[in-house]
Amino acid sequence: MRRLGAALLLALLGAGLGAAEEDRKTSPTVAREAAEANATTPAGRRYASALASSLDSWLKRSIERCGKGVSPEDAISFEVFVRIGETGEAEEVVLSPETAVGRCAERDFRDAKYPHPPKPAWWVRIPIELR
Repeated sequence: MRRLGAALLLALLGAGLGAAEEDRKTSPTVAREAAEANATTPAGRRYASALASSLDSWLKRSIERCGKGVSPEDAISFEVFVRIGETGEAEEVVLSPETAVGRCAERDFRDAKYPHPPKPAWWVRIPIELR
């Protein structure tokens, strides 16, 4: 009985930790503000060019794959905000709004290798136009 109680307690604590991680997810508003602030700096303008070049190799294929079979009314444009770490890895991906195509492509945004940003934890905005 004691073992069962300990296992249940650990399971509940683990579930609570997952909820706490979800609560710490950056809101689209905060991500947008940070990305816009970064984009207005000289370093941000230079980085935007490098970022656009890096997206060319995979983004179109990802969006086309995720958009297959999506009804026209569900093909909604959206924005992706990515917090890029010091070595070019995605630390966080935020969709606004969350769409079927965006949720499908989110893993590609997480797995992509981005150019090294001007500073660690650098937010960027990637608009996805579907119409």
